[in-house]
Amino acid sequence: MSALIRFLREYWPLAVVFIACAVCFVLDKISAAQSSYWMTRFLMVPADVSSSWQSLLAGSFGWQPLNALTTLFSYTFLHAGIEHIALNLLFIWVFGSLVLRELGAFWFFIVFILTAITGGIGQVLLNPQSVIPVLGASGALMGLEGVYFGMALRWRLPKPDVWPIAEPIPPERLMIFAMLGIFMDITGVIGNEAGIAYGAHIGGFVGGVLLGTTLIPRPKHAA
Repeated sequence: MSALIRFLREYWPLAVVFIACAVCFVLDKISAAQSSYWMTRFLMVPADVSSSWQSLLAGSFGWQPLNALTTLFSYTFLHAGIEHIALNLLFIWVFGSLVLRELGAFWFFIVFILTAITGGIGQVLLNPQSVIPVLGASGALMGLEGVYFGMALRWRLPKPDVWPIAEPIPPERLMIFAMLGIFMDITGVIGNEAGIAYGAHIGGFVGGVLLGTTLIPRPKHAA
């Protein structure tokens, strides 16, 4: 029990994200089972965001345009299925725990929130007239990858030692992994592959790299 308490004390920001995603996932399934689908209001629809942004630029500050813009963040906590949420949370754990160790809770949440939003913006910019809803934490996940990549470019970081990595590995290996992921997203955009929010991945990663190479403070264990 004491080990669990120490674990939660150290990684409570990740627990907050995991619980929020799990609760939203359950609520979404409940609303679907009741055929009310009230959770769909939190999905991001690029066409709605584009329209709302144009309305705000035109001086219309009603609730509807503002509500559509809030989905640039709320979409992060909704997932399509068990595999979707499990994979996102697994990689959020890997990169999120490393970012948390180096930057602390405050910067972890800053990175998560801002890159979730830049991920949403990336998807809107990629396909501004799309009416296909976007959901999932992959934008913030790619943001955590991006900020780790940015930190590793600026400083010498300790070898990552986090489950499920079997043993500590050079930071460069995780950097290569992140680059392979973003390369696959770019090729997906070029190939016009459907079903994956490549714009959210790219937007989140770019936002993370920008934070990692500019605003964040020196990591705690940087050499």
